[in-house]
Amino acid sequence: MRPAHSALLVAALATLVIGIAVAFTPRFPGDIAVARAIQSVSPHPDWWARPISNLAPAPGKYYVIAIVATASLFVGGWRGLGLFAGFLILEQYGAEHTKVLFKRPRPSHDLIAVVGSPSGYTFPSTTLTFFSVTFGSLGIIAALSKQAPNRTAVMIVTFAMVLAGCVARVALGAHWPSDVLMTVGICLLWIWAASKYVLRPA
Repeated sequence: MRPAHSALLVAALATLVIGIAVAFTPRFPGDIAVARAIQSVSPHPDWWARPISNLAPAPGKYYVIAIVATASLFVGGWRGLGLFAGFLILEQYGAEHTKVLFKRPRPSHDLIAVVGSPSGYTFPSTTLTFFSVTFGSLGIIAALSKQAPNRTAVMIVTFAMVLAGCVARVALGAHWPSDVLMTVGICLLWIWAASKYVLRPA
C-alpha cells in the first residue's frame, strides 16, 4: 500500500474509533482531574484564555486566515496554500454540523469552573478545528517543506498556538481535555494524510 493511502487509512480508522468512543460517554476518565488541574493554575482565565478563544470567531478569524494564508504560500507555495484553503472551507461550512453526530454535553458547573454559559455540544470543538486547519495546517506544511525558510520557527509558533487554544478552552470550562485533544488529533491526522498527496514531489 502506498504511503499516502496508508495515511488516509490511519486517519479514517482513528476518526472511527474516536467517534464511537465519544458517542458512548459524556467524558473520559481523567477529564475532571486534568481540567481542575489546568484551572487551578489559572484561576482567572478571562485575561488570557478569552482573547485566544476569540481568534476563532469573527472578526478575529479573518486576521488569522489572512496571516496563515500568506504564510502558507511562502512556506509551501501554491500547493501549501491550496491545502490550507481546502481544509479551511471544510471547517467553515461543516465543523459545527458534526457536533449533532455525537451530542456530547458541555462540562457541568457542578464539576468544574465554567466561564459564562457555553451553549451547544462540546465535541468536536469548533474553536480547535479552526486552530487546527489554520495554525496546525501551516505547521504541517512547514514540517513537510524541507527547503522552506524559517520552517523550524514556523512549526514552533504554530503548534504552540494550537496547544494554547486547547489549554484556553479547558481553562474557560468550555470543553473537556479529551474534547480538545481528540479534535486536534483528528484534524491534524487528516491534514497530514492529505498533505501526502498535495505536497508530495511532482
